[in-house]
Amino acid sequence: MLSAVALLTAAATSWTGTWNAGSGEDAIGVRLSPRIAVVALGAGHANAQTVPLRRSGGRIRFTIPGRPALAFDGRVRGGRLSGTTRQGAARGTFSLRPGPAGALFARGSYAGGGRRWALVDDPFGPPRADDLDTGELHGVFGSRLGAGWSTLAPAAGEVRLDVSGGTIMGAAVTRRRVRQYEVRFASGGALLSGTLTVPPGPGRHPAVAFVSGSGPTQRAYLPDLQALLVDSGVAVLAYDKRGVAMSGGIYPGASSSDEAIDRLARDAQAAVRWLAQQPDVDPARVGLAGHSQAGWIMPLAASRETAVHYIVAFSSPAVTVDETDMWQNLTGQGEQPAMLSDAEIEAEVERRGPGGFDPLPSIRALRIPVLWVYGGLDRHIPSRLSERRLAPLAAGHEFTVLDFPHANHALVETQTGLTAEMLRSNTFAPGLFAAVRAWLSGASSASASAAAWRDSSPPASRPAPAPRPCTHAAPRR
Repeated sequence: MLSAVALLTAAATSWTGTWNAGSGEDAIGVRLSPRIAVVALGAGHANAQTVPLRRSGGRIRFTIPGRPALAFDGRVRGGRLSGTTRQGAARGTFSLRPGPAGALFARGSYAGGGRRWALVDDPFGPPRADDLDTGELHGVFGSRLGAGWSTLAPAAGEVRLDVSGGTIMGAAVTRRRVRQYEVRFASGGALLSGTLTVPPGPGRHPAVAFVSGSGPTQRAYLPDLQALLVDSGVAVLAYDKRGVAMSGGIYPGASSSDEAIDRLARDAQAAVRWLAQQPDVDPARVGLAGHSQAGWIMPLAASRETAVHYIVAFSSPAVTVDETDMWQNLTGQGEQPAMLSDAEIEAEVERRGPGGFDPLPSIRALRIPVLWVYGGLDRHIPSRLSERRLAPLAAGHEFTVLDFPHANHALVETQTGLTAEMLRSNTFAPGLFAAVRAWLSGASSASASAAAWRDSSPPASRPAPAPRPCTHAAPRR
């Protein structure tokens, strides 16, 4: 084994391990050269970044961009590189051992061969490579692209990526230089932790705080949809729920009670206010985006926070909590075929009636553009009932409802809506990515030049089709 001095004075050494900032723990990969460090953090955190490296004897120090900055200070002992982290008032530790961290360094956004890709981490399965024009997706298994979401065979091609670029399906690609910051912001006596991703290009960008679905979710929540927003020119702040991972405070619990929704909405409000103060964000174009449970959280937050200028709601219920619970109980949440037809399940949900938190009062109060995106085979939230609740509000609100008949809760194209089929699917709902991008471009025109939103729009040779609005929600058979 090399000595500590030899390890730190080698031309370049690779390390892998874990880090925290006082709570939670995540992965980290580091490459040390004489004067620079290349650092990649774990799922949902900042991708590979090159930063100055300071050495003094057996001690090394480097700092990655953050608000406030995130500093690492350590030394080699017994073949391990370990030490402390500091981000504002937060203190933590890190511990690394020699070894490659290729998967961490591969994650990021790429362009080449007429296509734009995002390679994202999924905490519950293999990483995925997403075509940001078409929504095509492939699980990543080492150097092979799988047949679908988390299915390898038959392999669709090879992927070889590193800090600067590489190849995807035989085409050379280069890394797109998005900017990323590890951030902390205050909300209700707690410090929440997140990652801000800013699209390429100068000036102030539109931005969203991304609100995740139910459960103790972290910032790496449906990163494919976050990547779509960034690719559309929108900065994204993704954060760990309070009391989860690296965020402080007390987790409000898995139940979508009135109290929990209120607390999470106040956290979303704090995230939006923080975003509006950032130097690379246009405060007139700050909004909320989110999925599933976020459909209860975002309208409540926006109805009482003037800093919210628009909402993008993916698979978000416009019905009450009890109605949603009844729907997913009767559909089996996509784990097995339902015993009843969708029409029979809807009738039973309506017979039992509403209960629990009701988003409609907040939705009625909205005076901002909202995009509602639904999948017709959603087994977690009743999409048709949600569309019917929204339909009477169309005349007095700037609402656009998009319906993708064969999409499931994650908006992946299926024929049954079952999770087992989603894991084999190789695409998000056809037209979804282009429709969301087109809506974002149109929604910006009231407050700023649409060109500012299209820094990352599709090439002229591949124009995005117009969104497919659903002005009312007739049941589908």
